[in-house]
Amino acid sequence: MKKTTELLEFHTPENESVIFPVATVEGKSPGPHFVITAGIHGAEYPGIVSAIRIFNELDPEEIHGTVKIVTISSLKAFESRSMFICPVDGKNPNRYFPGSPDGTYTDVMVNLLFEHIISSADYHLDLHGGDMVEKLEPFTLYHTGADAETDQKSREMAYYYGLPNLIATTSDGTWPDRGSNYANSAEHKIPAIITEVGGIGQLEQDDVELHLKGIRNVLRYAGVLKEPPAAPGSITEYQNFVWLYTPVKGIFSATSPSETTSRKIKPWAT
Repeated sequence: MKKTTELLEFHTPENESVIFPVATVEGKSPGPHFVITAGIHGAEYPGIVSAIRIFNELDPEEIHGTVKIVTISSLKAFESRSMFICPVDGKNPNRYFPGSPDGTYTDVMVNLLFEHIISSADYHLDLHGGDMVEKLEPFTLYHTGADAETDQKSREMAYYYGLPNLIATTSDGTWPDRGSNYANSAEHKIPAIITEVGGIGQLEQDDVELHLKGIRNVLRYAGVLKEPPAAPGSITEYQNFVWLYTPVKGIFSATSPSETTSRKIKPWAT
């Protein structure tokens, strides 16, 4: 029964350092092994701060099992304030799971994260916070298509997290989720979800509190905390996650038809 923090350091085949800050709470009694990851995208601060806050808050006396938290999964992205991608090789870590031990830096990083930390989990929660160009409505994603039990437990995790929008995704859907952290865990029979609260590179207290409320409730659902989970409020469920793409480059500006037709376009000053 204890709380510990450590820096797990590994090296790529090119001898580049890969470091994971890990915080662990070992509970008083046996129970599930629950893994929380944050900072897969290094500039999504609400998830990172929520991971730190929940570690500080948890009391080993009240924990059944173990909670292991990776507070910043992509440390080089965090240090360089890099949106979406790892700056070493330009890859988005949330598209390359389970990675490879002999690929580029991101491939190796996510492979180490999964093999050494996530793979032993009974449940996996991946915290996000909307990157610097995203202002999001809070939502939770869970993967379907692994097996009936994993799908059901993942959906229940998403439900009890309590965010107003709940979305089921598949590897062959409108937005294929293959390579994402939560989908990879589900495909390895680990119930998992990704949660998104926040955006535009801001750290808002309300966003952190919304994450913390969800984390606590999912820990209750999993049996890590003894209280029963609270029933969430109104939730809208969606059966796919649709991404829209444009065939041209530019900046999108949403205007009503009347604004579009009435506005006169002035030429650039010369």
